[in-house]
Amino acid sequence: MAVAEQLAEVYQSAYQENRRLGLPNEAESASEKRIADLVRQNTVYVAKKDGDVIGGVCLEDTDSDHVKLSRLAIHENWKREGVGRQLLDYAEEQARHYGYATIRLITPEEHPYLPEMYRQRGYEDVETVSQESYDFEFLVMENAIR
Repeated sequence: MAVAEQLAEVYQSAYQENRRLGLPNEAESASEKRIADLVRQNTVYVAKKDGDVIGGVCLEDTDSDHVKLSRLAIHENWKREGVGRQLLDYAEEQARHYGYATIRLITPEEHPYLPEMYRQRGYEDVETVSQESYDFEFLVMENAIR
């Protein structure tokens, strides 16, 4: 099975939790083609267990100093096992290695644990934004890594 196909399954599984929380995300219906495009256009790191993709995270180049972290997802069967922390550690390490000063991300403002998890990792609230096709607000967060 191709990485894009496995990663699409991870996103579909992982983002079901957001739907249950009333915070749906387009990633829950990610197709293999869409994920293949994401992988081609950005830097995507995956976590594997016994050859299977169980998580992923994307770094999108925004400018020479900033990188956007997006699409952090862990398959439902592997949540609360430290996989997300490891992926974040690795993505932050790679962003530092490539000379970025800051990582930015957006997360649903009302999510019950994600904003606080990011704050504990050093991310700070920058602003609250709306996004077309979503009826809830997103929190832009930033972490100085250099």
